Amino acid sequence: MLSAILENVSLALYTTFKAGGVARYFIPVTTPDELRAAVDFATTKQLPLFVLGGGSNVLVSDAGYDGVVVYMQVRGVSYTDVSETQVEVTAAAGEVFDDLIAETTKRGIWGLENLSAIPGTVGATPVQNVGAYGVEVADSIVSVTVMNRLTGGIEVLTNAECHFGYRDSCFKHERGATYIITAVTFLLSRVPQPQLSYADLALLEAHEELTPDIIRAAVTDIRAAKFPDWTVVGTAGSFFKNPIIINEEADRLHARYPELPLYPTADGQVKVSLGIILDKICGLRGYTKGTVGLYEKQALVLVAAVGTTTKEILAFADEIRERVYEKTQLVIEHEVNLLK
Repeated sequence: MLSAILENVSLALYTTFKAGGVARYFIPVTTPDELRAAVDFATTKQLPLFVLGGGSNVLVSDAGYDGVVVYMQVRGVSYTDVSETQVEVTAAAGEVFDDLIAETTKRGIWGLENLSAIPGTVGATPVQNVGAYGVEVADSIVSVTVMNRLTGGIEVLTNAECHFGYRDSCFKHERGATYIITAVTFLLSRVPQPQLSYADLALLEAHEELTPDIIRAAVTDIRAAKFPDWTVVGTAGSFFKNPIIINEEADRLHARYPELPLYPTADGQVKVSLGIILDKICGLRGYTKGTVGLYEKQALVLVAAVGTTTKEILAFADEIRERVYEKTQLVIEHEVNLLK
């Protein structure tokens, strides 16, 4: 049984961009049984289905979504000691990710603290392989529990089966399209494992008694200084991905812009700092057009005044892509997902 099947619900109220149209059907779910019933409802209606968590990485079309939006509200967290030094933490998909991090750091558990202050729910983190300040969720995910929307059965995918990559996973591709994430299990540590490779965190190395809480506080302060308050303006954080390019392209870019930071990746390619390109090479940090712009403190972040249309946001993003291509011949991609 479903507790509610709502119609023509404004998705702008449920996304941090605060833009876009309505969902034809909107179904909050708080249990696996309700999730299964929502999937059956969409199947019966022969409509597409989209699972919405915190709405922090979604931009909704002005025309809305002619389908079923499942609003994931399944909650619950469990802690299981697997050794004297390691603990498995399993969190339901509807848990607020930053609340989970606050609790793990409060307990003195290491592993997620660098990901503090990222909006959204636990279930969304494997999809994007959320990362920040030298850490990705893939680094600590043991497994992801999913519901197969074709069979209604529950399956458990290992870390390897999720095929994690830079802001990528199987859940963004055809293989994972039949899965709905219901829970994520992380392997975390009770012994200190500080990750301080990120420049702004390196100062913490001198701290005599470093704790997860101290790193969490530092990361939260850094993000507050660099990112806008998503409760006030429309934003989804970093709008574009950092480009991953082959070595030959990296050599070409370095010859033209020797000051541009380039970072070798594990698979032999090179990650390019798009923030530096937008800021230093294109001079676009703080650039605005109408009610849309790039944040004055972080060029990767696109912001929009409440009331801005998705059409205006996408037109602005297209202009930014064109400007980057003119300067670098790089084709940049959205990190934000478009729901239409």
